[in-house]
Amino acid sequence: MRFASALSAAAIVFILSAACGSVASAEDAATPAAGAQQTAPDAGPPAVTLPQSSDENLKSYRPQPPQPPPPQPLPDAASPSAAQQSQAPDAAKDPQACIEETGDYVTHGNAVTYVIGLENKCDKRLKCKIYAYVVGARGPASGETTMVLGAKSSGAAKQSFAMKVKSAGGMAQVSRDCRML
Repeated sequence: MRFASALSAAAIVFILSAACGSVASAEDAATPAAGAQQTAPDAGPPAVTLPQSSDENLKSYRPQPPQPPPPQPLPDAASPSAAQQSQAPDAAKDPQACIEETGDYVTHGNAVTYVIGLENKCDKRLKCKIYAYVVGARGPASGETTMVLGAKSSGAAKQSFAMKVKSAGGMAQVSRDCRML
C-alpha cells in the first residue's frame, strides 16, 4: 500500500514539474528574439518568422490580401454612338437583328396571358415563327405562332401574340426564327 501511495506521489510531482516546464517554455516562445520585428496589433495579418536563412528578406513574411480582378466589360456593354443608333440594321446580313422583342404578363379579370410583342426595325418584310414556353407555380404552358411583320415604313411593323398561362409570374423562354420575304 505504501508503495502505491509513494508511486502516486511521485507521479503527481512528475506531472506538476512537466506542467511548470511547459508553461515556462511557452513564455520563452512568446518573448521575441533580439533581432525579430514586432508588429502593431492593427497592422493586418501577423508576421510569420521563417527559420534562419542567409537572405534577410526572407526572415519575416506578411501575406498580402488577394486583389480583386479588374472589371471586365461585357461584350455588348459598349453603348453605340448616336450615328450607329440612327442606322437601321441590315436585314440581308441578319434578319434576327431587325427584331425588337418585348414580353410581359397581362391580367384581364381572372384570365392571365403572356404577351409577346415584335417590332420590325428594317425596311424589309419579315416572317417570324415564335415559340414560347412559360413555367409558373401552377404549371407550364407552351405556345407557338407565325407572324408576318411589315416593313418599318409601313404601319404593320408591330404585332403581338397573347398566350394563355396558368398564373402571372414565373420563367418565360421565347425563341424565334425570322426570314425575309
